[in-house]
Amino acid sequence: MLHYNKIRQIIVSLYVVCFFVGMSFSEEASAQQTLNLDYFINVARSNNPILNDYSNQAFILKIDSLKLKSDYGFKLDGVVDATYSPVVNKWGYDITLSNAQSVTGIVKLSKEIIGKGNINSRKESYGLGIQQLVNESQITVQSLNRAITEQYINTYASQQQYQVISEVVHLLEQEDDVLSKLTQKATFKQTDYLSFKVTLQQNILTLKQCYAEWKNEYALLNYLSGIVNPDIQNIDPPTLNEDRFVPFEESIYAQKSNIDSLKLTNEAKIINYNYKPRLSAYADAGYSSTFAIAPYKNLGWSAGVSLSIPIYDGNKKKMQLRQNKLSQDTRARYSEFTRKQYEQQILQLQDQIMQYNQIIQVSNEQMVYAKTLIEANLKQLPTGDVKVVDFIFSINSYLNLKSGLIKYETNLYTLRNYLHNLIIQ
Repeated sequence: MLHYNKIRQIIVSLYVVCFFVGMSFSEEASAQQTLNLDYFINVARSNNPILNDYSNQAFILKIDSLKLKSDYGFKLDGVVDATYSPVVNKWGYDITLSNAQSVTGIVKLSKEIIGKGNINSRKESYGLGIQQLVNESQITVQSLNRAITEQYINTYASQQQYQVISEVVHLLEQEDDVLSKLTQKATFKQTDYLSFKVTLQQNILTLKQCYAEWKNEYALLNYLSGIVNPDIQNIDPPTLNEDRFVPFEESIYAQKSNIDSLKLTNEAKIINYNYKPRLSAYADAGYSSTFAIAPYKNLGWSAGVSLSIPIYDGNKKKMQLRQNKLSQDTRARYSEFTRKQYEQQILQLQDQIMQYNQIIQVSNEQMVYAKTLIEANLKQLPTGDVKVVDFIFSINSYLNLKSGLIKYETNLYTLRNYLHNLIIQ
């Protein structure tokens, strides 16, 4: 019996090594076959229709900018006009006005003369519109990154929980083989073995539940990323190990405020330009005749200029500039409020991250004692020096501590995700 117990202790030691060291080894061995966070983020970006919409809108604005250049460039038009106004029994249009009949066929060249500052301001409005779309696209990307990362974290937590329960079940199954033989030889109480068996079955059921949860979380991750794939594959830990953040002055919200300010300033310039005198010039050449006198000589050309000077518009310009000023004030207030929210969120998240780092450190220290207790119980369980209820308690304590640690690490990852991808609601 002493010889058997000695062999038993050696076997138990091997099980312990497989349980506590094998998990980290298996994760490293399968690292080449796992997917990482960047993979899902990149796929989600490529599949997102909103980002494609922003890209198309920006291209449309570029085309509008080119159209603006055409609007203020030279225009060449061909004009053909033929009229006939009959007079019957002295009834009809006054012939001095209608010329009775006429034919006109000319080519007209025209151009509105506009100042360089005016045209540049109008072009700038399209450029700022494109910058706004780029900024909105960046906000969408950041929101998408945050959502994908959050679901990735939840999926990774479910994967970890499944792996822990799987290792515990594997250890209990190995132990079950030994205890079953000892029970058959009456060296181990049958009631204790039944208690152990119940614990094993409970953990097998928990394992199935964990697998179902892991599969659901993984399916949701695929759904958010636009991936159609029913298979489950191990994923790497989230790459969120640094408590970094972007200062407000460099954030997308500061960029948005700056672009909005530039756009409003440019709109004020355009309002002022709209009330400046407008000059246009034209020239035409062709044929125009009433056929009254020498119609074969009615080939010719003409040129002219047109000047439009705004005089009074019912104070519309003043009201438009007032509206623009109010919009600038509103933007400035929103920007300041957003800055305060942004900085407050950073301080709050940093404080929570510090607390969870401390909790995780304590939990890791407790895990050392929980592992040591299981090792000791596994060695003494077959000899009867440890009761089955104490062994079950040590297993449950380990699972509770490990589950708690996974939860704390998940919360820490989530807080870092919020810090990396800070969103102002």
